Amino acid sequence: MSKILVHTPGEVSAQGIAYLNARRDGTTYGIPLGLDSMDKPQKTNNTEQEFFVPVWPGEMVTVIGRPGNGKTGLMMWWARSWAKKLQERGEHNRLVLYVTYEQTIEELTAFQLAAETGVSITDMAMGQVDAEAWAQVEAAAARRLTLPLWFMGHSDQRRSGQKRPRMTTESIAEALQDIQDWSGERREIDMVFVDYLQRMPFVGRPESKVIGHTDQLDELKNIGMEFGTRMVVGIQAKREVDSRQEPIPTYDDGQWTSNIEQSSDGIFTVCRPRRYRNEGEPFGSQIVKGYQQMIITVAKRKLGPDNFARWVKFDPRYNELDDLEMKHYDFANDE
Repeated sequence: MSKILVHTPGEVSAQGIAYLNARRDGTTYGIPLGLDSMDKPQKTNNTEQEFFVPVWPGEMVTVIGRPGNGKTGLMMWWARSWAKKLQERGEHNRLVLYVTYEQTIEELTAFQLAAETGVSITDMAMGQVDAEAWAQVEAAAARRLTLPLWFMGHSDQRRSGQKRPRMTTESIAEALQDIQDWSGERREIDMVFVDYLQRMPFVGRPESKVIGHTDQLDELKNIGMEFGTRMVVGIQAKREVDSRQEPIPTYDDGQWTSNIEQSSDGIFTVCRPRRYRNEGEPFGSQIVKGYQQMIITVAKRKLGPDNFARWVKFDPRYNELDDLEMKHYDFANDE
């Protein structure tokens, strides 16, 4: 075992050059968020460049937010967006895995179909979809067959009257192993989204929730490094955030967590001002207009700029994220 962990000077040199060359020739690539206002360098008043450095294999990004502030929405949008990029490139041997503890597989699929068709998720949930709209939903479901976005979670359709299996970090590692050789065809897992940490069951009985979630984060980080994939983990922010003048979470606001900053290679925090302010009231330097405003903050990014934020448009009805700046967006049509 020690020989696996010890590296001679010759091995260090060869491995380092191979690692850097893979990034140089594109064999290994970083995955951006997918919003120009986040991914492309932006000059600040002091001429520094602010942008989100793409996520590389083995790295873990955490997304911190209070309930209803878009944590799941951002993660689901990112997963779907990158899966569509893989589809457009014809890279059918690469995929994205979304692990859900919050919703059933069917509910997640409904959100995705709403995004693809523009049919309101509320109308679909209420069963109020006319024939024309339903035809669009069915067509989107057919296109979904070729989208390399896999789900892991519990399904309403697979209920068997037996106790549901527990989805632990060990289950995720086993699933990744199975997916790599699914039906005898080799697959590479580009990204794994885990939604969300506080809903994950513990293995054994930790001394406290803080210790249990700390161990889980470490295990998820190890899984990402073992499989050479990128882990994106949702984390619920603690209640104290709601009582602040500007309730924007920081990197140390995870509920029952203490090692987010140490384990994470990148940290996003999210906030939807309309959850805390009335229409027309100030929120920081902006005025609250409609329900679709969202603030995404890069609280940490290893080897890249951090501690900066962008205002974006997020529509929870269709799981759509738009990088239009506030001053360019007309919120008149918001519900």
